[in-house]
Amino acid sequence: MTNVKPSPPWAGGRFSRKPRRFAIGDVHGCSRTLQTLVEEVIRPEPDDVIFLLGDYIDRGPDSKGVLNYLMALFEREDFLVFSLMGNHEELCLKAAAGDKVAEKIWYGNGGYGTLQSFGVGRAEDIPTKYLNFMAAMGRIKVENNYILVHAGLDFATEDPIRDSSSEFMLWDRSERVQPVHIGDRTLVCGHTVTPLFQIKESLTTRVIRLDNGCYDKGHMGYGSLVALDMNSRELVLQENCE
Repeated sequence: MTNVKPSPPWAGGRFSRKPRRFAIGDVHGCSRTLQTLVEEVIRPEPDDVIFLLGDYIDRGPDSKGVLNYLMALFEREDFLVFSLMGNHEELCLKAAAGDKVAEKIWYGNGGYGTLQSFGVGRAEDIPTKYLNFMAAMGRIKVENNYILVHAGLDFATEDPIRDSSSEFMLWDRSERVQPVHIGDRTLVCGHTVTPLFQIKESLTTRVIRLDNGCYDKGHMGYGSLVALDMNSRELVLQENCE
């Protein structure tokens, strides 16, 4: 019997094209900007995949609206959505669990704005469905030629994908990247606010940082929600429209 390599699913039949993949950087409470990016710029088609890199809450005006929109996206059946946890979600969850140190840090990094968007005074008063939604988020996603994570990986370990701690994946800001230790994949992350020209320059490297400080409206070089088209390795973006 002759071995025949199966055709990719987009070569015929159910798909008429190769599904697209997008990674979206830190949203930080900018619900209208996120919805505009997805619905009017990306315009996902059947079987496309959207990955979100964390930090959905704090700093912007509508953290609750961001989480509502994300939960609505998860209900869609025509395309897939994956959401990773960011350090701001972790701080909120720790504050809700009674961690006073985390609560103080969270308040100093936009937590009060998140409470205001929910109309509550304490993290533990945020409705359970939102806390559970954030708690269920993953830390890392291996996607063919990419590694997706909120902040970074620990390249001092033997296997950064397997051995990086949650602290590294949510808080790292080091520039150390060794592609050979992650299967020569490209590391895609957010967390560190990066001017747009540097994000564009990083497209030819093995680490792409997509956090452009979406909430920082009107600051030249910043203030856009940035997505990476993972198939074409090109950027699509939406300026803050809150």
